[in-house]
Amino acid sequence: MPAEILKLQKLRHLLVYRHEIESDDQQIPTKYGFKVPAQIGSLQSVQKLCFLEANQGNNLLMELGKLSQLRRLGIVKLRKEDGKALCSSIEKLRNLQAVSITSVEENEIIDMENLSSPPRFLQRLYLTGRLERLPEWLSSLDSLVKVVLKWSVLSEDPLPLLQHLPNLAHLEFVQVYDGELLCFQANGFQRLKFLGLNKLHRLNTVTIENGAMPCLEKLIVQSCKSLLRVPLGIEHLTDLKVLEFFNMPLELIMALHPNGGEDGDYWKVERVPEVYFTYWYDGKWDIISLESFKESRNSAQSGSSVIQRPRHIWK
Repeated sequence: MPAEILKLQKLRHLLVYRHEIESDDQQIPTKYGFKVPAQIGSLQSVQKLCFLEANQGNNLLMELGKLSQLRRLGIVKLRKEDGKALCSSIEKLRNLQAVSITSVEENEIIDMENLSSPPRFLQRLYLTGRLERLPEWLSSLDSLVKVVLKWSVLSEDPLPLLQHLPNLAHLEFVQVYDGELLCFQANGFQRLKFLGLNKLHRLNTVTIENGAMPCLEKLIVQSCKSLLRVPLGIEHLTDLKVLEFFNMPLELIMALHPNGGEDGDYWKVERVPEVYFTYWYDGKWDIISLESFKESRNSAQSGSSVIQRPRHIWK
C-alpha cells in the first residue's frame, strides 16, 4: 500500500484482501492481506480496516491503537511474539464491533492472553490459529453474536467458557478441539441458532442435554471421522430446521436409515424438515436427503425403484 494513502484523512473504509484455494482438498481458503504504511494510525477517520499483515513489527501494531473510530479490524500473518502489542492496541479501540485474527501459519500460536479489557461492544470474533487455551475474557463479552474458531486444537472443552454468552447466535468450530467428548449442558447457549462442527478428528460423542440450545435452527457436522452416531439428545432440539452431515462416516449415515429399527437413529431426526448427507462418490461430491431414504423404503414396498434426487442446497 503506497504511503500516499495517508493523505486521505477522511477515508473511512480500507478493505484489501483476497481468498484462495491452493489445493483440491483444502476446505479453508488461504487469506491474503496487504502491508500498510508505518504511520497508519494517522488515518483517524477509518472505521473498517481489513486485512493488514501483522508481521511488520510491534510498531505497526501499536499504531492501530490510535484508530479510535475503528469498528472492524482484520489481521493476517500474526506471530506469537506480536500478540502483546496487538492486545494493547485492541484495548484502546472502544468502538470495535468485529475482529478477525489469522496467524502467520496454521501451527503458530495466537497469544491473546494479555487482553485484560476487551472491547465491550464486540459482536463478531474470528480467530484462526493455534490457541494454548481459550481466553478467559471471552466469557465477559455479552454483546458477542458470532464466534468462529479455526485450527485452535484445544485440549480442554471450549464449551463451558462460551455457553452462557447471552446473545451468541452463531458458533463455528473448525479443528478446534482435540478431545473425544463435547457436552452441551442444559440451559447453555440459549440464543444459539447456528452450530457448525468441522474436523474434530478425535470426537466420538456429542451430548445435548435437555434445555441446551433451545433456539438452534441449523446444525452442520463435517469431517468428524470418529463420530459414528448422531448427537445424543438431538431430539431435544425442537426448533431444528436443517441438519447437514458432510463427509461423515458411513456408519452414521446408515444409522439414520428408516429401516434401522429401535437401535437406529432415524426416530431422533425424523421430525427435522431438512436432513442432508454429502459424501464423496465416483470422483465428485454427491448429496442425498433423509427424504430420499424414506422414498427408497416406500418404493421398495411398492415394487418401484424410482428415487427422486434431492435438491442441492449445500452451502
